[in-house]
Amino acid sequence: MKKTLLLIFAGLLFFAGTAFSQSTPVTGEFEAITDASDGGSSTVKMEETTRDGMKAWRFTGEVTTQFQYGFAGWELKPDAASLTRMRALRNTSTVSFKVLGDGKRYTVKFRMPQRIITDWAHHEFHFNTRAGEVQEVTVQIRQFQQPAWSSSPVNMQIRQVDDISWQTHESWRPGTFDITVWDIKITP
Repeated sequence: MKKTLLLIFAGLLFFAGTAFSQSTPVTGEFEAITDASDGGSSTVKMEETTRDGMKAWRFTGEVTTQFQYGFAGWELKPDAASLTRMRALRNTSTVSFKVLGDGKRYTVKFRMPQRIITDWAHHEFHFNTRAGEVQEVTVQIRQFQQPAWSSSPVNMQIRQVDDISWQTHESWRPGTFDITVWDIKITP
């Protein structure tokens, strides 16, 4: 009897752990961001497409140095259900997404409100793409760090995150970019 109960309990723990570790998609609306408000002339064009039978977004454009820190990017404004799931993440949780890259380096950021991050130094993670190759990028929340130039460093406050954004990396500006992003998900 004790063995049976022990086996049932172990089975329930296994299935509960599996259920709670399942990845869930992050859905919402994408919005383009550029350096235009800083006097820059970088551009980004968003095109909705399909990859692996899923909705995907292709981002193309050009980063200029008209603004000395020229950049272009896109942010995902999560819907209410996705935002609730994101804010429940822990440091060991992960965010993952697939990219079809152009061989350049990009940055993914968890963005918190300006009342918390006062110098635009959002927590970020850099990744490289391989031209013409599909890659899955998986990042633990604790790997997101503020840039070294931050004048007001703060700890990551995941419960305050408003959106996820991707941005061109400073290492290759000026230049053009072409990247497709899809299958964005979080795992608690």
